[in-house]
Parts: sequence; structure tokens; C-alpha cells
Amino acid sequence: MDRSREEAITTYFRMWLTKDFSDLDDLFASQCVYEECYGPTYSNLAEIKRWISDMVYRQTVSAWTIHEYFHAPHDTTVTWTFTSSEGDGFHTFDGVSIIHFTDSRRIDHVREFESTHERTYPYQETQ
Repeated sequence: MDRSREEAITTYFRMWLTKDFSDLDDLFASQCVYEECYGPTYSNLAEIKRWISDMVYRQTVSAWTIHEYFHAPHDTTVTWTFTSSEGDGFHTFDGVSIIHFTDSRRIDHVREFESTHERTYPYQETQ
């Protein structure tokens, strides 16, 4: 288990709740890539900061709950549930992030994947 990676991920997720990104430079490498779960990709820290500065005015994150961590030598995969509000209402979805860390323990690649939060069980028998 790699506590320092988990702490970095928790810190980053919390930044979205507090809208305080003052420690972003401590977490991310300057030449990092961030692939959002629905397509947009940012290819360095300057682009990530621009995206964040746009989003903090349009979106309010009310929860970003971490469920599990899975560690590999330079990667940590984390499962989570994300809830936010924007102009068109509230959104909740589940996701997975694969996060690569440099040798100096900075994030240099994030790949997010999304799933609908509500589950259906089409073959489950009713009792």
C-alpha cells in the first residue's frame, strides 16, 4: 500500500470540494496529461489550471467519494463516486481513475472512466 499516493489523490479530490487549488503544483508534474472520463484531454499543468479555473465558476462539487485503491509500481487505480451541480442540475456518476506517478511522487498522467451511478438488474427475479 502506498499512503503517499493515496494522500495525493485524496488531496486532489478534496480540492474540488473546497475550490482551493493552491497545492496543485505540489501534486502534478508540469508535463502531465489529464484525460477526463467524457473526452477532454489536457496535455500539461498550464492547461489543467485553465480547465480548473473555468470549471470552478460553472460547477460545484458536493461529493467525490473514494471507494478503493489498487496499487502497481508507478500507478494507483482508484474507484469513486462523483456528485456535482451545474446549470442543468445535479449529476452523480461512478468512476475509475488510473493515475501514474513519477519517481518524485508527482502525478503525470490521469485517465478517468465513467459509469452511470444507478444500477439495474434486468435478470434478477422479484420475490
